[in-house]
Amino acid sequence: MNLSPLDIRKHEFKKSLRGYDIDEVTAFLNMASMEYENLIRENALLNERVKDYNNQLKKFHDIEGILQETLLSAERAREETVNTAKKQAEVIIREAEVKAASIIEDGRKVFSSLRNKIVELKIQKEAYLSKIKALTKAQLEIFEQFSFPEEEKFVEIDADFSEEGNSPKVPDLTNSNDIKSETTPGNE
Repeated sequence: MNLSPLDIRKHEFKKSLRGYDIDEVTAFLNMASMEYENLIRENALLNERVKDYNNQLKKFHDIEGILQETLLSAERAREETVNTAKKQAEVIIREAEVKAASIIEDGRKVFSSLRNKIVELKIQKEAYLSKIKALTKAQLEIFEQFSFPEEEKFVEIDADFSEEGNSPKVPDLTNSNDIKSETTPGNE
């Protein structure tokens, strides 16, 4: 049975001879009903608070769930980012290795080509030097076959100069007519 403060106030007891003092019982019942009413109000307030706290607790649980899900999503995203970065790094490294190998191979080809050109140039140099030596030798042989009468005249003049002790007349070689006239027979 639910008892309200009003029920306590309006409750009437049977009268008996040696019963309780009616005024005292009524005062007590009024006081008990007021106290009971206060307790009901307080209980209602507490129930409202509990309801509010339960609502807040539910919100906090929801927020906690969202935060946990967010943390899990962030962790998954971090792992995916790390994995993607590792894969990209591996791709970049592979591309760099391929490019480096290509550059090295190109360098080797250029080096080989330059070495071959240097060998060709050395061969050409040796051929040119051989040709120049042969040409110089041929020219020297040609020069040795020619005799210059002026050279003989100088030898004679030099001999005359050393024997006589006086200074002979030195012909002027700049004028070819003087040389011819001195070397022609009958002018000696």
